[in-house]
Amino acid sequence: MKLSRSTLATLLLFAVSCQVASVREPSAATAGGATVSSDAAEVAKLEEEPSPLDAALFQRYVILGSSASAGFNIQLDTGVPTRLADYFEAGLLIDSSLASDGSTEMTFLDPEGFAGKAVNKALTTEPTLVIAVDFLFWFFYGSGGPGNTLTFRRERLEAGLALLAKFDCPVLVGDLPNMAGAAGRMIPYSSMPPADSFAAANARILEWAGAKENVIVVPLAEFNETVGSGGTFKVGEFTWEPAVMGDLLQADRLHPNLAGCAVMALQIMHSLASSKGATLDGVITTNPEDLADAVDDLVTSR
Repeated sequence: MKLSRSTLATLLLFAVSCQVASVREPSAATAGGATVSSDAAEVAKLEEEPSPLDAALFQRYVILGSSASAGFNIQLDTGVPTRLADYFEAGLLIDSSLASDGSTEMTFLDPEGFAGKAVNKALTTEPTLVIAVDFLFWFFYGSGGPGNTLTFRRERLEAGLALLAKFDCPVLVGDLPNMAGAAGRMIPYSSMPPADSFAAANARILEWAGAKENVIVVPLAEFNETVGSGGTFKVGEFTWEPAVMGDLLQADRLHPNLAGCAVMALQIMHSLASSKGATLDGVITTNPEDLADAVDDLVTSR
């Protein structure tokens, strides 16, 4: 069949148009019923991958707390005074500066007095991060005040929360562990809150923190319950097996030892990273055994 010139021209134009369209057609990936260009899919994939924790948080960080943060008797392992601050100095892989360390073993004598002075000093440094993992401990423990009442303990807990509320920067605060295993030894029986009071106290801490965008709660109660019973404890991707690696608490069943404080420090860091949707890649040594060794080397070389 012989085609006219006009028909041939039409067919030729149609073929060229199809070729151009096929060249310009982007490759596509279909996800959830929507067609997305491969470039867009790659960008979306990159956006989903968490980035490392912002190093700016540690420009001027401060530590507030009681005996655990003050490193009570960790020198039994290292031979020299050792504090929670040493774990960040030894383990952080980013530029950082400790602006103030107000943790002290003396907090139990006067929680409002010692903690209040430490908070006021920390505020003058304009901190970028507050690490207060055991800050609230003696606000709920202690003698209990007049009549040793639960009401007094709850009022004093509110006083501790009010002190932390003075900070605008991110604040890491631990909840309250039930340290019944240390009662009658490092903790007098009169200082122990009622066993059934911890759930409500920790619920109050969570409620308070939930109303503040800058507060992150570190599950210190979970840490102490697990390590106190000799169970395995998972921190990040690392699982601590006490039967193989050793205990994480000192003989007083209250304070973490050299390795225990390393696990606690990493629990703090993972809580912070999780709250920011970030990772600890390139931020801190994430193996607690390596961190404990680094701290030992640091403090003994001073």
